[in-house]
Amino acid sequence: MLRGAIVGLGNVALEGHLPAWKDRKDFQIAAGVDSSKERISIFKKSVPGAVTFESFDECLVRNGRDRSLLDFVDIATPPHTHFALAKAALSAGLHVLCEKPLVLKPQEIFELDALRKKSGKILMTVHNWKFAPICRKISHLVREGAVGRVKRLDWYVLRSGPSVTTEKENWRLNPEMSGGGILVDHGWHAFYLALEWLQGRPAKVSATLENRQYESLPVEDTAKVSVTLESDGGPRSAEIFLTWASRVRKNSGLLEGTEGRILMEDDKLILDIGPASPQTFAFEAALSAGSHHPDWFNFVIDEFLSEISDASLAGRNFDKARACLELIEKSKASSAKGGAEMACS
Repeated sequence: MLRGAIVGLGNVALEGHLPAWKDRKDFQIAAGVDSSKERISIFKKSVPGAVTFESFDECLVRNGRDRSLLDFVDIATPPHTHFALAKAALSAGLHVLCEKPLVLKPQEIFELDALRKKSGKILMTVHNWKFAPICRKISHLVREGAVGRVKRLDWYVLRSGPSVTTEKENWRLNPEMSGGGILVDHGWHAFYLALEWLQGRPAKVSATLENRQYESLPVEDTAKVSVTLESDGGPRSAEIFLTWASRVRKNSGLLEGTEGRILMEDDKLILDIGPASPQTFAFEAALSAGSHHPDWFNFVIDEFLSEISDASLAGRNFDKARACLELIEKSKASSAKGGAEMACS
C-alpha cells in the first residue's frame, strides 16, 4: 500500500480527490496539509487516522524523520504554488500527482523534467476529463477505428462564469496565481483531449483571447484556439472555443474521421458512419455537470499507479502536460500578436 499526503484541502481535494482515495485498497491518505484550520478540521473528520500540517515544509520534516510516512503527494493548491511543491516533493524522493496546470512557466517544466528523471519518481498531472464516461467512450471509438483516421476536432466549452474557490479572493481571477483565465482553466483539458484523440504532435497554434462580458477582469473570459498537429498519417487540426461569458453551461464537440464522425452533445454521443443510421449513446450525467468528479479521479489514480508500477509507462502523462503548457504559452503569444500563427517546438 502506498501512503500519501494531500497538499491543499480546498473543494477539489475534499470533494473530488479524497472520496476516490478513500475507496482504494492500494493507497492510503496518511496526511493532510493546509494553512486553514477549518479545512484541516473537515479533513480530520473524514480521515481520523491521518496526521495534519499547516505547511508542506513541516510535512517534509516529519517525513524525513519517519520514512514510512509518505510515498507520494497529491497537490491540489492554486497553480502558482505547484512548481515549488512538486520540486520539494521530488527532491524528498516522493512521487507527485498534481492538479492542472502542472506549472505556469516553461523553465519550471524543464527543471521538473530533469528532477523527475534524476529522482526516478513519477510526476503526473491530473488529466481527469479523459476519464469522464462520455470521453472514455470517444477514446474507445477512436481506438477501434470507428470513424477511420481522425482528422479534426471541434471543441466547445460554455460557462456563465469562473468556478468558485474556498478562498475569499478567487485565485482563478488573479493572473499571478492562475496563469490566465479560461485558457488555462479549461484550455488545458481541451489540449490533452485533442492530443489523446488526434494522436499528433503540435506544430502550429493561433489564438485570440478576449473579454466578452467581464471586461474588468485581469484575465480573459473567452478563448478561440486553432491547433495544427503533425502525424504520420498527415496533418490534423483542432478548433477550440472556451468562454465564461455564456448564458448556458454546456460542452459539445465533433470528431471528424476519414470514415465518419462522432458528435458530442454534453450527455450523448452520435456515431455517424455513412449509409448506416446514426447510433446514439446516452449518458447518465452531462459532461458539463459538476466540478469535482470523484468517479473520474479514480481512473486518474489507476493511471498514477500504472506509471509508478511500469517503467515503460513512466513519463507519458508528463509529455502531455509539457505539450499542454507549450500550447497555452503559444496561444498567449499568438493573441498578443493579433492571432498570428506560432510554431511549436
